[in-house]
Amino acid sequence: MVARRTWMDPRLVIGVLLVAASLVGVWFVVQQSSRTETAWAATRTLLPGEAVAAGDVEQVEVRLPQSHQHYLAAATDPVGMVVASPIGAGEVLPVRALGDAAGTGRAAVVIDVEGALPRAVQPGSLVDVWTAAPSDEGYDAPAVLVDDAIVVGVVEDDGILASSAQQLELLVADDETSVLLEAVSNEHALSVVPLAQPVEAAP
Repeated sequence: MVARRTWMDPRLVIGVLLVAASLVGVWFVVQQSSRTETAWAATRTLLPGEAVAAGDVEQVEVRLPQSHQHYLAAATDPVGMVVASPIGAGEVLPVRALGDAAGTGRAAVVIDVEGALPRAVQPGSLVDVWTAAPSDEGYDAPAVLVDDAIVVGVVEDDGILASSAQQLELLVADDETSVLLEAVSNEHALSVVPLAQPVEAAP
């Protein structure tokens, strides 16, 4: 009796290989998403010009994005470094946010802002300052006066003659300080618009 030869359907082989590749891909994605790395995070909001102290940072386990090289390595001690751009409380330290004192170049200015402040206006957040000059008809059309000002905080005014406007302390680039002070002295109407914040690494 001659044995009957059987042939495996090539389509079945291809199907099995595709399923196996899919399972391996899912396993790899799960492994990558669950992997954590040690990194430095701020324990409070850090503002430009401040030197990082021991209590300002802590090591945490986080899932860093693929661009992990943009964040300060765990082996590098940030204590003593100078903050170059705002770092929010709980934010993993970006390399770009740490520099030297010569690169800060900002001055503190207090402005009056009428009306309620947006919730996004918090210490360390970036805002654009808009101004409207007084005119015979009221005020001219508003326009951006200062880009990327850094919010230090809201100044509490407890005096008897306290103004209805809220006072906001900002860090402003040196070359924009004079124009902002001029607008304040000329009683321009000032408003702040918060900018979108960068995405943080999820803990």
